[in-house]
Amino acid sequence: MDLFFSTNKFKLNGLSYSGFPILISREGKVVEEALDFCIAHLIKRGRVQSKKSWVTYGKALYQFFGWCEVNDIDWCDVGNDREATILAEFRDWNLSPEGGSLSAATVNARLRLLCAFYRYAANSGWVTTVPYSMETVTVRQPKGFLAHVDASGGSRTTADVMLRTPRTVIRVLSKHQSVDLLNATTNPTHKLIMRLALTTGLRREELATFPLKYVIDPVMYTKHRSFIRINLDPRDMTIKRNQPRGIDVPRTVMEALWQYVLNRRHQHENISGQRQSVLFLTESGQPYANDGAAFLGLVKKAGAAAGIPYINVHILRHTYATHTLYAMMQSKAQTHALLYVRDRLGHASVTSTEKYLHCLSELEDALMNDYQSEIDLISREIGSA
Repeated sequence: MDLFFSTNKFKLNGLSYSGFPILISREGKVVEEALDFCIAHLIKRGRVQSKKSWVTYGKALYQFFGWCEVNDIDWCDVGNDREATILAEFRDWNLSPEGGSLSAATVNARLRLLCAFYRYAANSGWVTTVPYSMETVTVRQPKGFLAHVDASGGSRTTADVMLRTPRTVIRVLSKHQSVDLLNATTNPTHKLIMRLALTTGLRREELATFPLKYVIDPVMYTKHRSFIRINLDPRDMTIKRNQPRGIDVPRTVMEALWQYVLNRRHQHENISGQRQSVLFLTESGQPYANDGAAFLGLVKKAGAAAGIPYINVHILRHTYATHTLYAMMQSKAQTHALLYVRDRLGHASVTSTEKYLHCLSELEDALMNDYQSEIDLISREIGSA
């Protein structure tokens, strides 16, 4: 079994789709069922817009169909004569050393996709039933803001092949850790990237594709005293789900970005001799490739120097969200604070933002002391607006 990603020659209804996942069996034939499923879910359905999801779907299906091929298992075999269902066997293989000893969360992500595939297969008449049953499990009920709209009754239905997973612990940095991280970063460009992440909650790919044209001389902006509102547009940069949103950049950060554009960035662009539309450039004057994949190494290196072993780029986003939510809740109602942070982060639902409320209740008070004066100033100004 091989996994290929298409060139722009792969077309549907006259439109090209490069990078689309295609499985090829050992006989050299396209696995048509997997391709049909991907077309239905990734293109026709219209809800999956990121090409990162194409890769995720492709790799998960490749692992499953490759496992079936190596073990001479017919994926259509969903009968009751098996000792365990085909998905249960695949699940247990993923958990074994031979399958990579994957975490429960990773295995569940694959199983959810495969459950969707088998539902599609059943609806298409390829199999007579799905290789799992549904069962009712107990779930935690939301508290506070969303408690009145919870209709779960403390339970939900799920496929019986799914693993129980521990509650995810959100890691954030304290004020002192944030300062230590920045101080441990010697490269000025890298330090500015981290500072922008810590004060806006931008994702890695958003930092890598943040447009040069969004940076302005803060002296020319008079609407707010402490921050500058920047409207992110998916036509200009990579944004999850291609959803526009606004972020509030502290004036001090915008001033640092403006000086970077006038000086260091200008020098780097001259080295390459090429005009670039993105803000942050490497030492050779090129944009950061692969949606800023190199940022992880930069952050981890600085974290190691600062004595923060668990750091990654997304923790900077968590840090912004948690401390901003905390600061805003001191001056505004919880509902207002949640909606503000939701809109700044670009969450599809306030339910995603509410996870930071649980984080607040579990963190020590010392962690929440005036994360940054810049964020505190923004929160007060938003609260009084």
